[in-house]
Amino acid sequence: MGGLSFFKAYLRTSRSEYILAETPALFLIFFISATSFYRLLALEVIEGIVAFVLLYFVGFIINAYTDQEIDKKYTIFKNKIPEAVETIGQRNIKAIIVGQILAANLLGAHISYMMGSWIPIGLVMVGTFFGIGYSLPPLQFKVRGILHSISLLLSAFLIPGIFLLFVIGQGLTLWPTILVLGFSVMHYGIAFANQAIDYLEDKASGVRSPPVRWGMATSLRIALIMIVLGMAVEFLGLYFIVQLKGGFSSTLLGLSPTILFVLFVPVVMVGYYIPVSGLWKMYRATMTRPIEEATNYMKTICHYNQWQASGILGLAAVTCVLFLGTLLLG
Repeated sequence: MGGLSFFKAYLRTSRSEYILAETPALFLIFFISATSFYRLLALEVIEGIVAFVLLYFVGFIINAYTDQEIDKKYTIFKNKIPEAVETIGQRNIKAIIVGQILAANLLGAHISYMMGSWIPIGLVMVGTFFGIGYSLPPLQFKVRGILHSISLLLSAFLIPGIFLLFVIGQGLTLWPTILVLGFSVMHYGIAFANQAIDYLEDKASGVRSPPVRWGMATSLRIALIMIVLGMAVEFLGLYFIVQLKGGFSSTLLGLSPTILFVLFVPVVMVGYYIPVSGLWKMYRATMTRPIEEATNYMKTICHYNQWQASGILGLAAVTCVLFLGTLLLG
């Protein structure tokens, strides 16, 4: 096995295509919590980003390892993942999982030491627990109904966001935390699309994912409700962040912070149009077509990593304007 083949297999098992969404999410959190570009050079921030990447990747690697037999049955790109696991080797992939978890937790401990707070390592440990427990037996939260929602929401969205917010911002403040909470709920709602396209294979394999357990139509209704609620909370956080940081708009543009927020809303909405309209089409398909036909249709329209990235980009763009405007005024 060549080094290049190993590296490509690692990227496939760690689902590197999600970097498309992870990168703007990282910058979004930086823009609402940092006061200078120099904050990116702080050792605790560098270590925090590395810990974030290690744990995000290892969650996917664990899922690839535990779901090899199921993934072989998929008719979408996931059926290539077991081949990547084989290329890496069972022993090697176990070593990678243990190594990345250990490295991330050591980094979390070092960040806590540097910042004089138990919060970073506490968040890393809780995130690790839910990230491992999502896929690995005996916990395997992803097949346990509401625990699926709790573990994925916490390990994939909320805890990483709060962790980065704390490390970059050197603590937590109310409105950025509210924005991250709304963002997490909303993007977990979008994540239902990824579960929906696996419905037929999951049901055949006895995997009790939310669409299998609750029914496809119900799970997509829940997804749309979570998107609406998450967006409301996200906009609440953004409104007050603009009030706090948007003073530059009066000086430089002659616009009040409230008008600036009103101008930001359609930018964010445009970003979310693609995933929300896609989910709505998926829901309509379940109501108008036989379930097998509906699921196959969903596979043709769902581009999950692009949907997540599209939603994040609009929000990242407006928070970038806030960050740069504050720097110019300062």
